[in-house]
Amino acid sequence: MNNIDIFSILPVVIVVFVLLIVLLVILRRIFVNVGAREIAIKERRYMGRRMPPGRVVATEGEVGIQAEVLKPGLHLIKYPFERIVRKVPLIEIGADELGIVEAVDGEPMSPGRIFAPDRAQNAHNNFQDPIAFIKQGGVKGIQLRVLPPGLWPIHPYLFRVSVGKTTVIPQGKVGIITAADGAPLDPGRLLGKAIKDHLSYQNAELFVSSGGQRGPQVDILTPGTYRILSQSVPLEGGTEVKPGLFTVRLYDATVISENQIGLVEALDGAPLNPGDYVAESVTGHDNFQDGHEFIDSKGQRGPQKDILLPGTYYINPLLFKVILESAKEIKPGEVAVIVSNTGKDPSDDIRRQMAAKVRERMEREEKEQAAQSAKHLNQADAEEIKTELMSGDPADRRLDEGAHEAYVVPEGYRGIQETVVGPGRYYVNTLAITPIVIPTTNQTVEWTSGEVVNTFNPFEVISKDGFTMQLEVRVVFRVKPEDAPFMVAKIGGIDRLIQNVMHPLIDSIFRNQASESSAMAYLQNRHEEQERAEARVRAHLLKYHVDVVNVLICHIHLPEELMKTQTEKILAEQRQSMYNAQREAEDKRIQLERTKSQADNQRDLMAATVGVEISGKRAEQRKAEGEGEAHYILQTGRAEAEKVRLMGEAQGVAYHEQVNALGAQGVALIETLKVIGEKGVRITPDVMASGGGSDGGGGIGTLLLLNLFRDRLNLPGPNGEKTSVK
Repeated sequence: MNNIDIFSILPVVIVVFVLLIVLLVILRRIFVNVGAREIAIKERRYMGRRMPPGRVVATEGEVGIQAEVLKPGLHLIKYPFERIVRKVPLIEIGADELGIVEAVDGEPMSPGRIFAPDRAQNAHNNFQDPIAFIKQGGVKGIQLRVLPPGLWPIHPYLFRVSVGKTTVIPQGKVGIITAADGAPLDPGRLLGKAIKDHLSYQNAELFVSSGGQRGPQVDILTPGTYRILSQSVPLEGGTEVKPGLFTVRLYDATVISENQIGLVEALDGAPLNPGDYVAESVTGHDNFQDGHEFIDSKGQRGPQKDILLPGTYYINPLLFKVILESAKEIKPGEVAVIVSNTGKDPSDDIRRQMAAKVRERMEREEKEQAAQSAKHLNQADAEEIKTELMSGDPADRRLDEGAHEAYVVPEGYRGIQETVVGPGRYYVNTLAITPIVIPTTNQTVEWTSGEVVNTFNPFEVISKDGFTMQLEVRVVFRVKPEDAPFMVAKIGGIDRLIQNVMHPLIDSIFRNQASESSAMAYLQNRHEEQERAEARVRAHLLKYHVDVVNVLICHIHLPEELMKTQTEKILAEQRQSMYNAQREAEDKRIQLERTKSQADNQRDLMAATVGVEISGKRAEQRKAEGEGEAHYILQTGRAEAEKVRLMGEAQGVAYHEQVNALGAQGVALIETLKVIGEKGVRITPDVMASGGGSDGGGGIGTLLLLNLFRDRLNLPGPNGEKTSVK
């Protein structure tokens, strides 16, 4: 045994080896092992019918690439009639991906269509059964059905699968869809009609089969992840691009911040009613976020009455245009007059009622104004103002009675609302209503050269005597809250009131008044001219429902030459007044000094007064004494006279006797000496020495005689002593 010749069995070994190799080759051709993550594509080469023209894969065993795929496992093929031409990996679709399928075989697509509908109704089990796809009427082209995440054994010769990313709508964004295929848009519509149950466009087959229309869509995509046939997908090689059914464009969500509102204008929907400015409200659209519901509820295109309050909204910008506006704030001291663009049209009865109400108010205010003017003006001016108030302008009357298109109406009617809105913050639709803010506090308009608000140039007026004067005027006025709607109806607002009414009106009034007076008289009668102007301004602005607080003439600029003359006159008058004042002051000072002196000498004055009274009493006493003394003297005099008479008579007798005794010269000498003695007249020296003589005119004898007579007559002696004549 051990001695078996190896060369004798070598041919047998070779034969067996060859047979094994042949067997292995045959078995490999007959049995095909397909891996767990791959599929095999087989081809029939012989003994079969020819495929119909245009067919790519065989479904009935025809010669060619077979539609049937060999899935993972061990398979027996009819070798050599069939062979494996290709093994391909399974199509893997990730969690954030989708598979877009294009069939290269099947029924031809309908004319005008871009994407193939799934006529097999998924009998092919997501394209895993190519034979069912072909036999159930699958359509050649890009399929509306997409592959969800997973591993898929897809026939690579029948279907081309491109893997695309899911559509992600981030927070704060909204996805707007445009369909590239579907039915045409309805006439006059901008957006395709909404289709129910298309699962946010993830069921493209349902969208198309339910009548979805090509073009921009009403429904939107809110933040989230969607498997939508929505984007162009590059095929293998990265060069070919296939269009998606839906184009998704990202727009910012509508954000209404604090103190803002969103005004909405619908770009599509039912037509707006003729004569309406704002569309009628509809419900159920969830703040315009449900465009489908808005359209189904017959929402009208155009400005919407409803508004968006602060918040974040996912709104289709192709359906709704949102205009951001600030919330309206009415400050203290203001009211808002509301002009409504919605509501019922006021009937003729309503207009007549409002006109009557306005007329009644105007008549009452005119009477009050006329009475007030009569208190401050003279009779002629007061009557003139009253006539202006009561007569009025026919155009103004028609305007107040509602002949103008802007009229005041009650709540619920279209037009200027009778009720105003007070201070506060309001979220109002300025497309539906127009708020006009009117200050109700005192407003000032000035005609001055200063830089202030509401300022005009000073008035240049000409006086009656031809001088040009420049007047600076200030007018203070206000609009009462209850008068604000009527003022708006008549003139429109405060700015138009100032520019179109007050400025020309007050200019005319002051020009007319200045032309009636001389320049100096106008300056001197400034207060009266101011009151006249105020009464006229008040009367005219009352027609516009404006209450005048006061009209002030702030300054009157006269010509320089007139002012110079007037200044000189005033200076002269001032000097005269100064002199008069000084004189009056001096008079008062004198009077003061007199009064002060009287006060200082009051005690003496009282003493003198008492003394006067005492003197008076003493005078009366003396008078009484004098009367008594006079009576005494009278009686005494009479007695003395009688005595003198008697003594004279006795003296005469004595003189007669003396003459007879001494002679006439002797008596005369005696009388002379007596007089000299009574008067103390010295006619001789006390001692005299003389020479002797014999004549009788000197000597010692004469001296002795004189001494004798001095003693008798009581004459002073040599030493001055008295002597008396016995």
